[in-house]
Amino acid sequence: MKPQAHATLSPTYEHARARFREATQAVPHGALEVVDGLTIDWAFTGNPDAADVFVLSSGLHGVEGYGGSAAQLALLAEADDTPTLWLHALNPWGMAHGRRVNERNVDLNRNFLAPGEAYAGADPHYVALAQLLNPETPPGLDAFWLRTAGYLALHGWKALKNAVVSGQYDFEKGLFYGGAELEAAPQALLPFLDAQLGARRRVVHVDLHSGIGARGGRTLLLEGGSSDAQVARVKAAFGPEVKTWDRNDPAAYDIRGGLTRELARRLAGVRYDGLTCEFGTTHNLAVLQALREENRLHHWGAVSPEHPAKRVLRETFSPSDPAWQATLAPHARAVRAAARSLLALD
Repeated sequence: MKPQAHATLSPTYEHARARFREATQAVPHGALEVVDGLTIDWAFTGNPDAADVFVLSSGLHGVEGYGGSAAQLALLAEADDTPTLWLHALNPWGMAHGRRVNERNVDLNRNFLAPGEAYAGADPHYVALAQLLNPETPPGLDAFWLRTAGYLALHGWKALKNAVVSGQYDFEKGLFYGGAELEAAPQALLPFLDAQLGARRRVVHVDLHSGIGARGGRTLLLEGGSSDAQVARVKAAFGPEVKTWDRNDPAAYDIRGGLTRELARRLAGVRYDGLTCEFGTTHNLAVLQALREENRLHHWGAVSPEHPAKRVLRETFSPSDPAWQATLAPHARAVRAAARSLLALD
């Protein structure tokens, strides 16, 4: 089956994987088995020995992977000689089971802690909000909106945003749980990337996500701790709209255990620029409610792929709307063009 040039979403992880494998069968490719026969698939297009490489990854947040997969397939259908490492479905269990997290409720983009960094701790505001965020009841009507409005009136959006999404390690059934150790998918992925990228000169990595930002738009985030020189370099290629992970920016935040930060640490001898690209879908509070209801279902309800909470989560991160899906390929093309420009910058 030839991938379609427009970015149609696959109905299942298995279908997305089959499409990716079909699209990359003529180039170097392989798979990293993670759990239950589910895999992170990879391929390399262009000169495999190139000093400067573009990396395009998808699916670190499971259910978000459908848009990222479709964007990758759209680019793979177009002729381009940019040396590119493609990473498909970094959280295959979450993608296959309609969850943002993995099989142990771990948010993998909070799981990549550096050696010696403790898998412990939570923002004090998260602790205060834990019962609101993670009620031990099946999904259903409760006082979520009223209590959230009260919190916002007292503390503001930035406090809520930073408390919730920065990552926590004390509530194993809670939202944005970073785990207690390095998970199976990261354990498989990191040595592979060390081998693939450790000897390169320059790497531009864009990790595809969905949820943040205006519907149909894209938000580009550069990992926290970036130097002024790196920020200037990345903005010169990707544009001034690039944001840094910033606790004080309403549209950005700082996280623990992020993939791109860990790769920057590991690839210390490489000029590594790692960005997150978010395809916008809906309002941040609607995203939070969708995550909360699906989490309640998973831990305290009767899990069914047809439950409204599962359908809402899928629609929140991977909308069925053709108009939204039609934005993915143009966004992906723009990202690849900017990555080429950044690779060429001295």
